[in-house]
Amino acid sequence: MPARLQTLGHLRLLDEGGDEIVFPEKALLILCYLQTRGVPDMPRADAASLFWDDANSTASFASLRQTVSRVQKRQRELDRTYLTFTDTTIARGPEPIDSDVDKVRDGASLDVLADLLTDDFLKHVKPGNRALSSWITLQRSAHAALLRRSLLESRTSDGSTRAARATAALRLLESAPEDDEVRAVLTGRAAATTSLMTLRPPARLLMPEEVDIAPARQNPPRVVLLPPVTTLTQRNAARFTEALIEDVTIGLCALRSISIIAPHTAAQISLQADRATTYERHKISYILETRLRDEGASHTLFAQLIFFGSDEVIWAERFPLSAEGLARSRQMIAHQIAGAIATEVERNELVRGDYERDAGSYHSFLIGQSLLKKLDLRDIRRARKSFREALQANSGFAPAMSGLARSYFLEWLVTARGDEELLHQAGQHAERAIQCDDRLPSGYRELGVVKLYARQFDESADYLDRAEALSPHYANVIASYADTLVQASRPDVGLQKIEHAIELNPLPPDEYFWTAAGASYSLGLYQQALDYIARMKDRAPADRLSAASWSMLGETKKARQFIRRTYDIHPNFDLDSWMAIVPFKEEWQRKHYYDGLKKAGF
Repeated sequence: MPARLQTLGHLRLLDEGGDEIVFPEKALLILCYLQTRGVPDMPRADAASLFWDDANSTASFASLRQTVSRVQKRQRELDRTYLTFTDTTIARGPEPIDSDVDKVRDGASLDVLADLLTDDFLKHVKPGNRALSSWITLQRSAHAALLRRSLLESRTSDGSTRAARATAALRLLESAPEDDEVRAVLTGRAAATTSLMTLRPPARLLMPEEVDIAPARQNPPRVVLLPPVTTLTQRNAARFTEALIEDVTIGLCALRSISIIAPHTAAQISLQADRATTYERHKISYILETRLRDEGASHTLFAQLIFFGSDEVIWAERFPLSAEGLARSRQMIAHQIAGAIATEVERNELVRGDYERDAGSYHSFLIGQSLLKKLDLRDIRRARKSFREALQANSGFAPAMSGLARSYFLEWLVTARGDEELLHQAGQHAERAIQCDDRLPSGYRELGVVKLYARQFDESADYLDRAEALSPHYANVIASYADTLVQASRPDVGLQKIEHAIELNPLPPDEYFWTAAGASYSLGLYQQALDYIARMKDRAPADRLSAASWSMLGETKKARQFIRRTYDIHPNFDLDSWMAIVPFKEEWQRKHYYDGLKKAGF
């Protein structure tokens, strides 16, 4: 069997058994070029200008010579010759090579093309010059044109499957959401320009012929629907969920006011560790996350819609899935989810349309948001710098103003010095965020937090009530409300609320676990408090709470370790001064914490 050159997605050379053959990337690109063009060789000069620096021929020829040397060495090690070289040309060697791109040709069936073209040509290759970038773009455009032509021709033949038509249409609409002809194949009729607000949960999903006509957006927000990561025991439910996601995707493709990421791409994104970078790179605004919970004889599907700009859950719902009712409930759930996405995205866009209006400001804001994930003083100050940069570009950008307020509060919290100026700055910026846009929950959240630590418990609850009313599923708001309840001497209710926030945001910032640990300690659940602290990425801010918890468990030696760590970070720490600023409402809770710290040895 010949070796196989994979060009769609990752560029790789595979042996007869399907294992990857390690080979220089530039050599693989040359093979790809020869294979794509259907020619046996190419001049060295063309290779040098195409694959290296086309503006510096001397440097490009030197790079080519180095690559030729590495290829010859590697081919001797493999005892295979895939490329041959002369003083003037580079040619395909005697070893036979098949390529996936050979199958992407006129006359190929739609089923074949839809299966092959789920990934871009040379998707992960980073072109180093304009010539290579242009050639890759040309190949991708040719593939898209071929897929589109085959899809449109499939309307008059029965040779292709429904699944192939749906896959091809979704793939094309991902890059060209304005293509009405492709949309018509997917929806089964001439596509109308539709408005998101015509879809309202929990009613059934309206079909295109039932919706109102509205102008299409010039740059519609991009939405990705992520399938759940499942276990083998969830196989049937997983298959159901995958089909459900496809149903929702197809339903939403009837709308021109949003752009949907194709299911294949969404599945790849769901497996990535750093999704936030992917969302930013692909300009994804909304993410539907799904999770399956195994409950013995049945499962529960949890779905939540997240606005990436503020990391805010704008809609969430649970759907019970019984084994005998999966097929019956699929269409109903698909209608509900699609309708909810349509309505909530439209509502959110009306309120938050200025997020992406200034690309530079938005980028600086996202950097600041990412830096606030950990309770590290250096990151908090870097975040503040990013928020200031965002406000320099757009002085009325309320999310960045809220972020600035958050950075001052977090610095007040982690430095543990009771610096009133930091808390004052946090309050001022929170008020300004509300003045800039009183429809966003973040300003009310930050002001509620400031009021809490100023011991104005009722005002704190009022502001957080307002924030929660504006965004009932916003995990960060719920977490801050939980903190207020804990400090207001209602740790039982606070614990329930923070557990709900963690459920909405399963990979939360450290402060969620810190709040849960504080609530647990106040309830006398000392081991549970330590378990929550153990889930923090940076546990140093909770060292005092760890010391108190271990002391209450009678583990004085372990408690002393955290005392030493506290003084290493804060050599001037004074217990009485610290307890004076901890905002417990009732004396029993303050005394309980103080006793634990004294028992530990502070």
